[in-house]
Amino acid sequence: MAKILSEKEKDTLLLLDQSENIGAKTLKKIIHHYKNDVSRVLSDAPKNLTKFFGASGAEIILAARSQELDKKIFRDFKIKTVFWADKEYPKLLSEIYDPPMILYCRGNVKLLNTISLAIVGSRKHTYYSRGVLEKIIPSLVQAKVTIVSGLALGVDGLAHYLTLENAGCTIGVLGCGVEAVYPTSNRSLGERILKNDGLVISEFPPGTPPFKQNFPLRNRIIAGLSVGTLVVEARHDSGSLITAGLANEYGREVFAVPGNIDSFASEGTNGLIKQGAIMVTDVVDIFQSLNIESERVEDLIIEAENQEEKLIFSLLEKGPAAIDKIAKSTNLDIVTINSLMSMLEISGKVEKSDKGFKLRGKIKNKGEK
Repeated sequence: MAKILSEKEKDTLLLLDQSENIGAKTLKKIIHHYKNDVSRVLSDAPKNLTKFFGASGAEIILAARSQELDKKIFRDFKIKTVFWADKEYPKLLSEIYDPPMILYCRGNVKLLNTISLAIVGSRKHTYYSRGVLEKIIPSLVQAKVTIVSGLALGVDGLAHYLTLENAGCTIGVLGCGVEAVYPTSNRSLGERILKNDGLVISEFPPGTPPFKQNFPLRNRIIAGLSVGTLVVEARHDSGSLITAGLANEYGREVFAVPGNIDSFASEGTNGLIKQGAIMVTDVVDIFQSLNIESERVEDLIIEAENQEEKLIFSLLEKGPAAIDKIAKSTNLDIVTINSLMSMLEISGKVEKSDKGFKLRGKIKNKGEK
């Protein structure tokens, strides 16, 4: 499978791949049989095709090769193709059981071989997901981690959006052709990804509709591209758990953010933790598990985002404090303080010590740049 393909061979595979009836398995058979010159499949005698691919297989190939490759759509949407033997093909993806033969790409293909983390979750997420991602993503972006997700509604779209808001790099993986982002409500988000040096990819050729059966295949690419998969919120029957399962199958790390035991949106993530997923209560949990160097604590500048955080930081600047002392000093109830401290810990702004919570960096003062 390491053979370098000529442009003629690549065009042959693209032509065959645009047929609805030819999938990855047929392409692999063709590549294996015509290993010296894949383009020979376009001129081989029908009787030979029948001999090697069976009557139905030969019929499909004959029908496909009578068509023309639609190159206009590639030009119109600036679609690049990355084949399994190309140097640009993502190394991590090549290591999974069934890697796609061709990736159709729009945008910055250099992102395919960067350190990437998949972030997935519920399409019907709660405010909790947004809070978690607003705390975690800035630190991931700062550490030059590329965020991978499926450009779907909910957590996927939110992960892409917040990555862009923090001037980070992101890859959207589609279950349809790359010329038209699905769902349509996220098309403007897809265009924003492209305008900000991001990448949108698919293993499905241009013109492929978002068939339901495409999305589990899409999920394996999300997991395969990434060193780990973080599940933020997910119901017990969520498709995000499929992505997490695939990541585990590929030997990649699976991370899960714990949630309220009474919340339907946290059933899946709490279940993953029970099964051995790494519990994420601090972005450092991800960095340590993946051996990613984050910003040094002494260089970390912490900025309060609201009045409650200002009160907490003002207290912790004097030294570590237990949760009851923080509640008493800020005049906030213990439930609110528990929630706030959990979010600050997830964001990496505070950490626990044997004396209570303490700051992880220097507080940014008003007017300080």
